[in-house]
This record gives sequence, structure tokens and C-alpha cells, in this order.
Amino acid sequence: MDPQQPDNTTDQPKQSDIADKAAEQRGRLLDPTGKIESLTANETLLFDVRRHPFGLFLLYLQAFVGIFLGLVITIAFMPSLADVIGVSRGTISSIAAAFALFVIAFGLIFVVLATRIYRGNQLISSDKNVTQVLQIGLFDRKVSELSMGNIEDVTAQQKGILPTIFNYGELRIETAGEQNNFTFIYCPNPNAYAKAILDARLAFLTQHGGH
Repeated sequence: MDPQQPDNTTDQPKQSDIADKAAEQRGRLLDPTGKIESLTANETLLFDVRRHPFGLFLLYLQAFVGIFLGLVITIAFMPSLADVIGVSRGTISSIAAAFALFVIAFGLIFVVLATRIYRGNQLISSDKNVTQVLQIGLFDRKVSELSMGNIEDVTAQQKGILPTIFNYGELRIETAGEQNNFTFIYCPNPNAYAKAILDARLAFLTQHGGH
């Protein structure tokens, strides 16, 4: 190496340093179940909330009604088909039993999948960011993140008798610019979470010179 040329290699970051820095700045990681895997070193978790169980009760009620109606139709109408299609009562009873088992199995599968999708919806807040996880389908999941500096307002709404009694409602986070608003339905105790986000936003703007 020419002694007259300066050695700048010590001033250039190593590839491993760049990778480590990127790993520190990439934010939270989410595992397939929607849970926080890690936060960055300069973030503090405020809350990690999932939808209120009352929404699951409505899903289970729909599944129960579907199973009940399927069994009623099977018991009431299947035996009478024996005379219409000209088969024995024993044969039609076997068909009815098989159909009833199918209806029950389908209902149970629906309950399991609906629970998995419902519980996959999640709202996570640190002192610097808010992350919304929307589990739209079994294999359809959307993760969005907002900085506290981009939040304009937070609104909690409890409309109706049941939301008031069971203390759940809609939490809406309004953003600045063209970013999409966050709407988290069946949020338990939405007023408390709305206040937590607003307090964190105020602290963030104060720390970073916002207004």
C-alpha cells in the first residue's frame, strides 16, 4: 500500500456492522400466531390487545344455529324420503346419520377456524409505534404500522346495549396525510386504550419537538 495514500478502511463500516444495525432498526417481528417476537432496543411495549371474547360468542352462536338447523332438517325430512325415493327405512336412517355427523363435523371445523382467525386480530402499541394485525382469512393476514408522530386523533366508540354492558367497542386511530386509518373492532375497554395511545403520542411529540 502506498504510504502517501490515507487508509480509509477503518472509517468504512464492516458488512457485519451494517447487518447488525439493520436488524436493530427493522422494528418488531411478528410470528405466525401474531404475537410480538421482539421490539427494538429503544421501544417500550405499552399494550398488546386482541378482540373481545363477545365476538367469539356471536360466531359460536351462528355455528350452533347452523348445526341445529342441519340436524332438524335431517331428522324431520330424511325419513320421509324413504317412501319418495323408494328405499328402505334402514337405508335412509343410515344416510341421515351420516349426514348428521357431517353437519356436526363441519360445524366444529368452522368453530376452530373462526376462532383462529378471530384471535389473530391484534393491536400492539409501543411508546413509538402502533401496529395493527388484521387476520382477514386463514391464509390472509395484513400487518400495518404507524409512528406516533403520524397519529392525529384516537376515538373510542361504544354504541348499543351489549357493547356498554360487556365493555367493548370500536377503536379508531386517525392518521395524517394519505396513510390509512386504523379501525379495531370488538376492542375491550376501548376508552382506556385510546387514552394510552394519546398519552404516548403526547410524550412522543414532546420528546421529539412536535406540537
